[in-house]
Amino acid sequence: MSPFVALIHATPAAIGPARAAFAESFGEAELWNLLDDRLAADADAAGGLTAPLRKRMLTFIGHAVEHGAQAVQLTCSMYGPVAELAGQLWDVPVRGSAGAMLRELAFSRPGRVGVIGSLASAVADTSHRLGDLLPSTEIVPITATGAAEAAASGDSEALFVALANAARDHGVDVFVLGQYSLTPQWRRLEAAVSTPVLSPPQLAAAELREVLA
Repeated sequence: MSPFVALIHATPAAIGPARAAFAESFGEAELWNLLDDRLAADADAAGGLTAPLRKRMLTFIGHAVEHGAQAVQLTCSMYGPVAELAGQLWDVPVRGSAGAMLRELAFSRPGRVGVIGSLASAVADTSHRLGDLLPSTEIVPITATGAAEAAASGDSEALFVALANAARDHGVDVFVLGQYSLTPQWRRLEAAVSTPVLSPPQLAAAELREVLA
């Protein structure tokens, strides 16, 4: 029987990248996509998570668990703290979008990390979490102008250009992509900047595969 994994999305632009990552790294999983297409925008407008937004996401997670999900993967970086809370409420694995990436960085401990995102609030959230995790690492927040629009419209070339422009001249040891919607161009970006680029959905899918094995 295939592992049954619920993917909870805060924007439609994250669905394709998440499905592609699971197809590559956890192809045997049966995926269930749940979408609230205002979750990301509302968190950005509020400047981050609020109590009503946490409750909204917990409601989605509870729905997934109650209907048979063996694991839940969130795909919006700003809701990572809700995944940690959900882990105390349900017995199934609930993972934040960047959890596996954060664990990878905690292991490798690079000296300087560039955090690329299309929303300033998402960049700030991931940068803050990385700063707490790696106090001796220099975190460089980078907002990629035009990336949100390119991801939303499915314009892969415009997305690559926006990311490549954002990644110029930062002198970091590794870049991380702070949102799933940016990851379709991660391999091309890595080749263009000659610097490692971490893609959260690939790492998340691979980690869940090990957890559910």
